[in-house]
Amino acid sequence: MLPAPPLLAVTHADPYPYYAALAREKPLYRDDALDLWIASHPDTILAVMRAPAARVRPPSEPVPKGLCGGPAGELFGRFVRMNDSAVHTRLKGLLAAFIQEQGARACTPQWPAMPATDAAAVDHWLTAAPVHAQAAFLGLAPALQADSAAQIAAFLSALPATADASQVAAGHAAARALQTRLESFLLADDVAPALRTLRDDGARADIPVAVLAANLAGLLFQSGEAGAGLLGNTLVHAGRRGLAAAEASADAEAIVGHVIRHDPPLHNTRRFLADTLTVGGQRIEAGQTVLLVLAAAASVQPDASWTFGALGHACPGQGLARHHAASALSHLLRAGADPAALAFRFRYRPLPNARVPQFAF
Repeated sequence: MLPAPPLLAVTHADPYPYYAALAREKPLYRDDALDLWIASHPDTILAVMRAPAARVRPPSEPVPKGLCGGPAGELFGRFVRMNDSAVHTRLKGLLAAFIQEQGARACTPQWPAMPATDAAAVDHWLTAAPVHAQAAFLGLAPALQADSAAQIAAFLSALPATADASQVAAGHAAARALQTRLESFLLADDVAPALRTLRDDGARADIPVAVLAANLAGLLFQSGEAGAGLLGNTLVHAGRRGLAAAEASADAEAIVGHVIRHDPPLHNTRRFLADTLTVGGQRIEAGQTVLLVLAAAASVQPDASWTFGALGHACPGQGLARHHAASALSHLLRAGADPAALAFRFRYRPLPNARVPQFAF
């Protein structure tokens, strides 16, 4: 049975025929039960993305209410991914340039230890490993890579509206630690050349070091859930293909590319309207929300890497994410993980946007 509505498709065993039909037959429609507009065809998604009225956060709630008044809210509000301010374009360009320059100096992560045959350990590893890889890319020492992964996990746990007081408090503590660490890192005399360039270019663009540091934390943040989905789906695909560990390790880059095209980690995102917008002859009122079904757009354009977004909010670290997932997969297999056994029994975490396998349940 095909999934409906779109939010259920994320965790369906095979939602892709549904996504293809959605893009073909219902490129833009209103779902009253969800109180959402649904955009599923590349043309309608791009039309919404291009509209100045379409924001990445609700205009009345730039930061999740539960985080306001503390370090986690301050950090979240500085993320370039989470705002459409005038600083966005300048900062996005600086981050993209940093990623390109730093790429030649990327370090091998100090991968977290893992009993490869334990499903719960694999689940934890899927979330931690992408953050370790991103922290190594930034140049953080191995001990700080582990700290950063734990702090990003705590920060992520504080984001949902259902987070309890202890989770929110832990999220604030984690945000404070990340902000302090990365500011000190950027200001160090022996900072890496690419980071020095980022700091100097930021000063010339009137972007404070605190904002630059927050967006280095933002690179760690973005690698968490999405990285877990990409690595987990890659592991499942290797298992379904019956690849031996040596084969999968040798072919890791190609497997990651296949998964990005055919079983991507992020299936949808949202835009919140600050003003009335007309798309495809349909009027969407200010205050309404549009669900952009990226996985449906990918059914029309499988090579467009829709899972990484598009236009002004496209992820600047797409190549980095591919490389990190392939490297993590190879390490996981060398550590003794059995992809066929893992692919035989799993489900997807109950998330509305990200498709992340869960092996222990």
